[in-house]
Amino acid sequence: MEARELLKELLKMPGGDQILKCIQCGTCTGSCPMAPAMDYGPRKLFAMAKGGDFREVFDANTYWICASCYFCTVRCPRGIKITDIMYALKRMAVARGYAPKEKAAYMYQAFKDTVDDYGRLSEAKMMQRYLMKAPFDALKNASLGLRLLAKGRMEFKVEPVKDVAAFKRVLEKARELGRTSRNQGALGS
Repeated sequence: MEARELLKELLKMPGGDQILKCIQCGTCTGSCPMAPAMDYGPRKLFAMAKGGDFREVFDANTYWICASCYFCTVRCPRGIKITDIMYALKRMAVARGYAPKEKAAYMYQAFKDTVDDYGRLSEAKMMQRYLMKAPFDALKNASLGLRLLAKGRMEFKVEPVKDVAAFKRVLEKARELGRTSRNQGALGS
């Protein structure tokens, strides 16, 4: 996909159009407690996205490391909801199969898929999905798993919400409304 098309897609996502308001002051990066661990601070990431350098944007760990503390959003002199843009970039990256060097994307996807399937979070099912992508983490956490199992704290049977089909309809309607609002935002309404 062409850089211009990717930028248009970002602008249609909830909060994505706010990236155009950025004046590159650096307050977001200066406020971010996680910035030292990021490949690029939010300021630099937004400049790359606006410039169409999405390969670098998607390869960066920035939005995976974002702690969603909202310091950047609160302090932004332009009132940009920076955390919303981080989520938008993360969704775009996941949709294209990009994963960070770390395993946060696997956890994100495992969480989302588990809630989609059961209508609620099941830590055991989420971890099963996560460990399929990061099997060596099972070895690192084996002793914790055995202790939880011994104390009866490991659930194996997941009780989904009473009406999973209704939950999925509500979820799909919410996604549809999100797409509609993004499209209307792109049309200027």
